[in-house]
Amino acid sequence: MGRIRGCRCASRLREWDLAIVVAAGLCASFGVPVAWAQGAPVELIKTDVTKLKTLDSSQWTVLGVRLGDSKEGALRLLQQTGNIRVQDDPAAGRIFVYAPPTGKSVVMSLRISQSQVTAINLIGGFSEWLQGDTRLLFRAFDDDSLRHKLLGREDQREMVRGGTKEAPTADVSYAYFKEGILLHYSVKVSADGKQAETLREMVLIYPARAR
Repeated sequence: MGRIRGCRCASRLREWDLAIVVAAGLCASFGVPVAWAQGAPVELIKTDVTKLKTLDSSQWTVLGVRLGDSKEGALRLLQQTGNIRVQDDPAAGRIFVYAPPTGKSVVMSLRISQSQVTAINLIGGFSEWLQGDTRLLFRAFDDDSLRHKLLGREDQREMVRGGTKEAPTADVSYAYFKEGILLHYSVKVSADGKQAETLREMVLIYPARAR
């Protein structure tokens, strides 16, 4: 795999964990089972998932890792992958993936709950590893027509503004509960207004299931 650019923002991923937990709770209200029979998975770095007949994050793998995998199994798969560095952070309940391996840029993280993978965050430059129109999802945050073309209309949209007048922040998320996809974008402007830290990510969670 080639070199990709990531995000030096592991702390902000931790801050967004609560939103993922809330989203997972909303999915549960739709009737998500704890586990279900899994078919042959589709690997995201080899397949343009926007061209699939059905979008179902539970049937996808990323670098071999799949929702519901054990923490031990996920670590083993990632450690066998070249050109990345893997960091297990039990205190954060996360496994972080850095690329290049000597750098500080997070390109992927796994949320671990009860020793299982419950969310997969694909961050910033990871889009360079994706195929076809799937890459465009990282440009679809401020383009409703593009996002609707690729995924359809979102189940829920949320925007939260904060910070101060001198250093504003904005946090936007688009939830596709039935497909198990969250698109998340945030921006934080420095106090002098000269720099802006941005985070773009696609998060895979368990899809909602009808009761």
